[in-house]
Amino acid sequence: MMLPLIPAIILSSIVTAVACALVGSFLMLRRMSMMGEAIGHAMLPGLVLGLLILGPMGSPQLVLGPAIIGLLMVVAVETLGKTRALAGDSALGLIYPLLFSIGVILVSRRFAGLPITEHSILIGDINFAAATPLYAGELLLGPRPLVVMGAILIVNALFVILFYKELKITTFDPAFGVSGGFNPSIVHYTLMTLVSITIVGAFEAVGAVLVVALLIGPPASAFLLTRRLHAMIALAALIGAGSAVAGFLLAYYTDSATSGTMAMMIGAVFLLVFLVAPKRGVVAHAFRLRRNRKHFAEQMLMLCLEHHGGGQHCPGGMDSENIDSLALHIGWSREYTSEVVRRCINRRMVTHHHGVFVLTPKGKDTVSSLSSDLVP
Repeated sequence: MMLPLIPAIILSSIVTAVACALVGSFLMLRRMSMMGEAIGHAMLPGLVLGLLILGPMGSPQLVLGPAIIGLLMVVAVETLGKTRALAGDSALGLIYPLLFSIGVILVSRRFAGLPITEHSILIGDINFAAATPLYAGELLLGPRPLVVMGAILIVNALFVILFYKELKITTFDPAFGVSGGFNPSIVHYTLMTLVSITIVGAFEAVGAVLVVALLIGPPASAFLLTRRLHAMIALAALIGAGSAVAGFLLAYYTDSATSGTMAMMIGAVFLLVFLVAPKRGVVAHAFRLRRNRKHFAEQMLMLCLEHHGGGQHCPGGMDSENIDSLALHIGWSREYTSEVVRRCINRRMVTHHHGVFVLTPKGKDTVSSLSSDLVP
């Protein structure tokens, strides 16, 4: 039974986003984010050859050609990188434009009659894809992207669940994986194969360029919210699904491109998380920096008082009636010095005794702990 168009689009968006988030989380943690973009470009000649050999777009076997090309590109990039003939990610920048260019030439010239265009490869059309049925013989399976990406989602989820420990070890400590008795390369290339298959399955809906937003955007947002791997994967899937649905609704009511709006929503969510994440956001960092500056100023004041005998007989006459002398001695402005002294007094670190600023017992204990930390 074929679903109505809007539910088909929403469900297709959700399964596509979650399938991408599962493998994209490990791709991002391995610092291979741009490899997803590269595979999305490099798969084009494999897709053209697959169409020529295997038939129409609906053929489930069509994922094999692009996935193999994508995996071969990964092997070629890593092999060229190991030679150290090129610096950094130069090999990636050389190989995937070459493969993508070959694919564009095949589509636009010799095989122009194929049911794909450069436009559909780049940005996709989930609205049209969700309206396209997929049959198994005479049996209607449902909307093509929902069925294809649903199957890919199941495979990705099983891989992550069954090989969670191996993925975790090879992501954070490959050397430990070798000592543990298994080959990290097997896990790595299996992951890259699934990334290739996921990109091939998703390109019809969101395009080869925008699929990188689904692969990397939600995991990047989740990474700012937690450092626990299983929680990060779950959050990435939730953020991806929510962003995809919100992007579709926004595109529907504003009559905008659905795939582009979904990618924009993913970027907007990341920007929001980047700003307000409780521990790693810009706002939290600014508050933490401000707090640290305050604590440092208070410590400087107390160390100064301790250095000069608790505040008595200090050069310049550091008494409560002459805050200017204290400011001049430390090198602060009068207003800032008054603020720091007031905070130290409120925290019962400093008091004034017979017109002289002195450390309280609590302040002396704090200075003693600071001094012990400074001793090598």
